[in-house]
Amino acid sequence: MPREAPMQKKLCHERIAKALVENAINDGFLISVTGTQRVVDRSRNFAEITKAMFSTDMDTLTLNVEKRRVGIITLAYGNGDNGLGVISDHTDVPHINRLVEQTLKELEPNSMPNLQRPD
Repeated sequence: MPREAPMQKKLCHERIAKALVENAINDGFLISVTGTQRVVDRSRNFAEITKAMFSTDMDTLTLNVEKRRVGIITLAYGNGDNGLGVISDHTDVPHINRLVEQTLKELEPNSMPNLQRPD
């Protein structure tokens, strides 16, 4: 399996992460972003959320419904040999599983030429 160039992998990671944020907002979640410190607290503003991301090698998105924490998604930039490794961990509950699966399905390899599914 060919390896992606670092810039291509970075673009794949950003595309997946941004699609995940957009889908989470559309599902009604409030999102908090934590890199080395919490930089966004319970927002539905796509621009604010994505501006706070990508400044470190890892971001944690905390998904909330009102003030109740529902789960987290950990994004690790540079993780794995392909763009799909960016979602390194997430809370194992049905609605978070569905959100992650839906986002990855939307970004199938044929819609992202530089993204390859692991064997």
